Amino acid sequence: MPTSTRERILRAAESLFSQYGRTGVTLRQITGLAQVNVAAINYHFYDLDGLYRELVGRRLGQINRDQLDLLAVAQSRFGDDPVPLPEIFDALARPLFLPSPATGQLAPRLIGRLLSERQPSLDPLLRELFQPTMTRFGQALRRHQPALPPTDFVWRLNFVIGALHHTLVTLPDLSQHTSGLCRADDCAGALRNFNDFASKAFAA
Repeated sequence: MPTSTRERILRAAESLFSQYGRTGVTLRQITGLAQVNVAAINYHFYDLDGLYRELVGRRLGQINRDQLDLLAVAQSRFGDDPVPLPEIFDALARPLFLPSPATGQLAPRLIGRLLSERQPSLDPLLRELFQPTMTRFGQALRRHQPALPPTDFVWRLNFVIGALHHTLVTLPDLSQHTSGLCRADDCAGALRNFNDFASKAFAA
């Protein structure tokens, strides 16, 4: 466990939130796992909702940075030419299926829980974090379908992002749901299949 009280609280909260969701976790569970008292959480985060927002913002912010960094690297390689669809979707999905050490291995499950338990109070934060990133990816994808009507383009993007989010929500239980056919820990396989599916959807 980290020695900083703040980091201990965040580490404990992420472990619990990723497993049980926001509504399934209490202050007592977090204080017990982090070995702190309630006053420490109030001091650093004001309350349980403040702690959750801090954690979500931290993880989504890092994921967004990783996504945009991968997209920028791909764009630098191809210069004035459009980045191939598989590389665009790899930049979008890789930080979620194969998170960097800075993001942490629990982040994808935390985000999956977040998406499955929509909380209106988080909508402003999610718009702030998602919109700039999705705008950049939308611009890269639009170069492959310049003649597609804007409404159809947005629907298609919405369907693909929905598939990504659904996978994050269901991935922890995928082995059970598929009788072992698809493994929950096969993140590389999930990434490969998502990239193939999404690329074909946009190439159609």
